[in-house]
Amino acid sequence: MYSFKKGESLRKKLVFLTALLCLLGLCSTDLSADFQFQADLASRYIWRGFDLNPYKKPVFQPSIEYEFGNSGLSLNLWMSFSFANKELNETDLTLTYTKELSDQFLLEAGIIHYGWYFAPNFRFADDTSHEIYARVWMPEIMLQPGITIFYDFTNGDGFYVSLETGYSFEPIKSLETSLSASLGYNGGQWLAEGIDPGFSDLNFSLSLAYRWNDFQIIPFANYTFVLLDSIGKENHFWFGISLIYELEIKKKNEVDQIFALLGFDPFSCPF
Repeated sequence: MYSFKKGESLRKKLVFLTALLCLLGLCSTDLSADFQFQADLASRYIWRGFDLNPYKKPVFQPSIEYEFGNSGLSLNLWMSFSFANKELNETDLTLTYTKELSDQFLLEAGIIHYGWYFAPNFRFADDTSHEIYARVWMPEIMLQPGITIFYDFTNGDGFYVSLETGYSFEPIKSLETSLSASLGYNGGQWLAEGIDPGFSDLNFSLSLAYRWNDFQIIPFANYTFVLLDSIGKENHFWFGISLIYELEIKKKNEVDQIFALLGFDPFSCPF
């Protein structure tokens, strides 16, 4: 952090402050932001075939996502609260970049930080994990085929591939029905040493999304067939509801309000 040395003139301080304000003003022009606040209440926490919430208890999973204007970058904070032990069991942070490759293909890539910060005797090296992923899919095709490859390079130590398809339609205005399916292949991720990799889970999902202005309410139901005994012996039916609020900010950064109060014009720096 910059600090002024003792004896520096007031003029130098004003020049520094003005330069800083000019820089902030240039950075604040034409910025837009999209926020999405989401709260999910689900009967189970099933992830890639694993049952991550014991005793078949429900979970509350809130999240907030921020999109950096039109840059394609977004940052998501997601948490899972278990009603089994009444604790916040997991906190994940995901940085994502999305780019349109052509009229039909979209690319998404990112990095995920998984954190189990409330684990007994928490140690960062043992109770966090990190994963990179890339996804290519065709959202304009009827069945929206796609493939996602995940690679955990820390505690998960392995890869996971998901083949995906889906179909959406709107039977009545403001009500979107979505059907989707995915087939997962576990390449050793979170499996005990010596366990052979293989197709791990087959998932089917149905959701109904009702939109009212910036709000959505989405009841959903899922069924997961577990294909690897090392992941679990039972298939899983689980359901829940999602509440979503989207906030879009198109105006300039609120720093401009500071300029107005101080009487500065950020585009006419005096030096």
